[in-house]
Amino acid sequence: MESNEPIKTIIKVGKYTFQITDNTLSARGQIYCRNLKIGGNNLDCMNISISYKENIPVSACIPHIMYDPECSLEIHLDHGQGSNTMCKTLLKYVYEKIPTITEIHFEDKSHIECASEYEVQTKDSRFRKKGTHIYPIPLYYFSIAFNGKTWYEKHFQARQQDITKHAAYRAKINELLDTEEVKTATSFVRFLEIAQPPMELVDELEQYFSSSKTFGIFFQSIQKKDRCRLVRNWIASFMSYHLKDVFDNNGWIIDLPLVNGFLTGGKRTTRKYYCPRSRIMHKKTYKDFGVGVNDV
Repeated sequence: MESNEPIKTIIKVGKYTFQITDNTLSARGQIYCRNLKIGGNNLDCMNISISYKENIPVSACIPHIMYDPECSLEIHLDHGQGSNTMCKTLLKYVYEKIPTITEIHFEDKSHIECASEYEVQTKDSRFRKKGTHIYPIPLYYFSIAFNGKTWYEKHFQARQQDITKHAAYRAKINELLDTEEVKTATSFVRFLEIAQPPMELVDELEQYFSSSKTFGIFFQSIQKKDRCRLVRNWIASFMSYHLKDVFDNNGWIIDLPLVNGFLTGGKRTTRKYYCPRSRIMHKKTYKDFGVGVNDV
């Protein structure tokens, strides 16, 4: 009987300490499955599954990502660079241990919560009740609108598996956000037909729309504190309309090794990457995954 006991490795990266657990399943001297996961006091925060054929690793995927402060030992993981560091640490470990694996497959199901406060009158007219509405919106669409790329493209240089489709997607993003022709050809009424924002936002959105030469300028002109409030109800409709033929949540790839090392966050750009101070959620395949406004 072969031993399939998991191998545990402690890795310190900056102020964080992670534990990586390597579960390798083998029989008759051949590996048929391998799973590597990273965590801290919470042991399973991200994992990568490796498929084998005749004892040779043939593919890898990310079936699970979540955020929890306990994903690090000793010092709690923060909602910013800590989450990023955790993911890159596991990707680096996988590449060092299995260098023939040069692609990690995943689905981009990321969502982010946009919250708004509200007040309602109670039965006692002297008091008003305060609360918060939570609006989960697709982070991939939100990030494309305000940054020109998804969160995974920014931090992991991710791409769609279909190279032709990905090239068309990148060309479409540039055309949509940066060319005056697309914006000029879209009247405000046509914008409303596509996006279908709530009526109470129409006047405010028209001010930004009328003063912008491109859709990129339109999005950038919205102040950060107002972005969730102004786009959460319609960003999915607007972006899915324009990207329906070139963007797919499935079939994404992270190439290994990552560009410019594992902890640099990729190439520098002139546009500062933006994301609201909130947490990222991954529906279906993924669980909660938090990031900070300055680190996404």
